[in-house]
Amino acid sequence: MNEWRSWPAAARVLVAGVSLAGVAVTAVRLPEIQVWTGRDAVLFAGLAVAVAVGEFFQFELPYRTERTVYVVTDALWTAALFLVPPSVLVAALAVSIVVGQAVQHFPPVKIAFNVAQILLGISAALLVYGAFGSPAVTEPVGWLAAAAAMAAFQAVNNLLIAAIISLIEHESFWKVALVPTGILHWVGNLAIGILGALLWVVAPLGLLLLAVPLVLTFFAYRGWLRSIEERDAMHEMARTAEDISKSGDVTTRLSLPPAQDDARVLASTLNLMLDRLDAAFQRERLFIRETSHELRTPITICRGHLELLDSDPTAAELRETVELVIDELDRMARIVEDMNTLTRMEDPASLRREAIDIDLLVADVASKAAPLVAGRLEVTSGPTGGHLRADPQRLTQALINLLRNAAQHTPYNTKIELRALAVDDRWRFEVTDHGDGVSPKDVESVFLPFCTGTSTTPGNGLGLAIVFGIARAHGGAAGLDNRPGSGATFWLVVPQ
Repeated sequence: MNEWRSWPAAARVLVAGVSLAGVAVTAVRLPEIQVWTGRDAVLFAGLAVAVAVGEFFQFELPYRTERTVYVVTDALWTAALFLVPPSVLVAALAVSIVVGQAVQHFPPVKIAFNVAQILLGISAALLVYGAFGSPAVTEPVGWLAAAAAMAAFQAVNNLLIAAIISLIEHESFWKVALVPTGILHWVGNLAIGILGALLWVVAPLGLLLLAVPLVLTFFAYRGWLRSIEERDAMHEMARTAEDISKSGDVTTRLSLPPAQDDARVLASTLNLMLDRLDAAFQRERLFIRETSHELRTPITICRGHLELLDSDPTAAELRETVELVIDELDRMARIVEDMNTLTRMEDPASLRREAIDIDLLVADVASKAAPLVAGRLEVTSGPTGGHLRADPQRLTQALINLLRNAAQHTPYNTKIELRALAVDDRWRFEVTDHGDGVSPKDVESVFLPFCTGTSTTPGNGLGLAIVFGIARAHGGAAGLDNRPGSGATFWLVVPQ
């Protein structure tokens, strides 16, 4: 109903007028329905069921940029012109459409309009057919009468539908109404309907000979249409992929075909691949930008101090400058080494896996990290007796990086906890501190290269990025459980 209220006033007036006209058509036929014979009731039930079944046999016909739905129910109504009384045709048509669209959960307003406009169309068809004297299907003039009747039916339906669409969508009426594929619809259903009625009268068993090839043709044609749509979707994807290749713009995405499952899955998969490529390029650009920035600083410092040296510096000045330059060169070397480590970390081939005793690993890490944490470390996990197949050097490097990070960013009098936990088929290593936690705005980027956040602690911002790379190389993950104001837990999870 909300959709109905949003329609233009003219559209609502049209729907109300057509619906009232449909009610009037039904009221005119009520006296005839009241005097139905048993045969009329059987014809009504048979036709209603046939129309309901016919609704399942439909497919879309493309024509240039237009599409129209082809259904065989018009063929049944064409045959019914010859075979059943007008009141039976009108009643069966109304009941089958109401039930069919209600089952499909169409809005009541749409059902009312659809039923009414079809009732008006079939009433126009009956008037035209009656104007020819309602000839039998065995008479050639009957075929002409049916053609004229169904032409009137199509004209009423197309004009009413075009009118409501043009009002709601603000499209040109004639642009909506003049769809060339409507002619195919009319011709196809007219021919099938006349042939079916003729066989019913002359040789009823011949309907089987008509039904079998029609059903087979229907499924074959639907398969052909599907293959055409898939081909068109593939061509569109190939064109878009070629444009991406030529432009180098990996932010472009493939359009998803609306109804082709296989092509849609392929397009979605390619879009995911483009997402990953785009993310990789973004990381690469960020990495290059941050690397150049990090290396530019020590280079600038070295150059500045060397330029400030007098032509005849004293021994003290020379020694001070040499020490500063060596210190900055050492810093550059550490940055380069960390970058080299980071580029190798996410490659599983760089690992040297072996069986690891968890207790020995934790004890080894605690021993090596002792100078970094100055007596603050507390190993809270007891003996586990567990084992893990991984690269012991890389895991040790990752855990020491986490412990160094905790020591650098928390007060010297707070404790740092190291623990190893078995979680399902994985091992989870945690480093918990009791500082101020991570700033909320830094949480999302804390594992990115060169991310130092709002901290003033010296560092190049590669330690946690290396931890993340080591976790990824092992098929695991790294993350943060933040507790603003009371600390943080950095964790590393790897499969057993």
